Amino acid sequence: MEKTGIDSRALFATYIIKLPRLFILAVAGAILGSGLSLIIAFIQMQERCYVSETEYCVQFAEGQLEAKHHYNDFTWNDVLTSNLILGRAMEQLGEGYDRNEVQKMLTADILSDVRYLTITVRGLDFNQVEAVKNAIGTALETFGATKEEFDRIYKIDDLEIVQEEIPFFTWRAAFLGGFLAVCAGVFFIALRFGIGSVFYTKRDITRHTGMSVYGMTFAKYCEKKHFRTIQNRQLKMLSENLQILIQDNLEVILIDASGGEEAAAFLQDMQNQGLADSTRFRIFDSEHDKKTMTNAVFLAVIPFGQTYREKIVDEMDFVQLQGGKIAGAVLTKANVSWTAIYYGLK
Repeated sequence: MEKTGIDSRALFATYIIKLPRLFILAVAGAILGSGLSLIIAFIQMQERCYVSETEYCVQFAEGQLEAKHHYNDFTWNDVLTSNLILGRAMEQLGEGYDRNEVQKMLTADILSDVRYLTITVRGLDFNQVEAVKNAIGTALETFGATKEEFDRIYKIDDLEIVQEEIPFFTWRAAFLGGFLAVCAGVFFIALRFGIGSVFYTKRDITRHTGMSVYGMTFAKYCEKKHFRTIQNRQLKMLSENLQILIQDNLEVILIDASGGEEAAAFLQDMQNQGLADSTRFRIFDSEHDKKTMTNAVFLAVIPFGQTYREKIVDEMDFVQLQGGKIAGAVLTKANVSWTAIYYGLK
């Protein structure tokens, strides 16, 4: 038995013929991602927040270069919740407000220039958002007037308080869903291929079972020239090899791991294509052939692209333990497009 390894060309051909499935998977993933996004949007609609955005101008005192570097996004979010700002704001708001809840409502952003600070207040109640916005604004202006780093901090733009917009469809969710679905598809194709339980080529069978392969048949026959060339050549090779097999053996028993289904399909294909004298072949019957298996010659029928290695090896072991001889195998129902890609026909 040959040393196993990954056939990169076979893997490439497998990915190519599975592109339609990957595309369908991408569409399904995009639909699923959009659906989940829509469900989340409906949930969020039940608790839509009111949003207030107020922009302030921060005038740093002359010579306070270090302060300009110090007061960034992170710093402002920290300073905003300190006693110097939030503490003063809570004094204005009174006992009806919880400091921890008010703190969760606040966000500070430096969008581009360190001199421009945007304070965002989010909350479920319009009046509460308005009250917090006003209290924080007053405390922030007082903070700017009392700290030596600043000349002053003053309001330059106060947007209207509005309900938060919740998008019902986002391209990001659709793209992410499609991308993850394709990644999962690519991974499982590679995993299935790498395990080696699926046979795509005659060499695959030889590598994993040690059997000689007499040839291959195709799931369908195509009239295109580059497809017809590979089909005719493979069928000719199979026919010549089967002729040699029946010259040396009066009868050949076909076995598979599908209860005789694949063997029957191959026998029918053999008759239709005139590959060999079909009367010299018969399908294995486990109930009636037990006593005649000794020294009988068997040909394993292995379908293309199915998880089959463990099952057919088990059948082969049974035959050999009963005294039968495995002459080799045939690969059936091969995908002609896959085969053309693999052999690189022009």
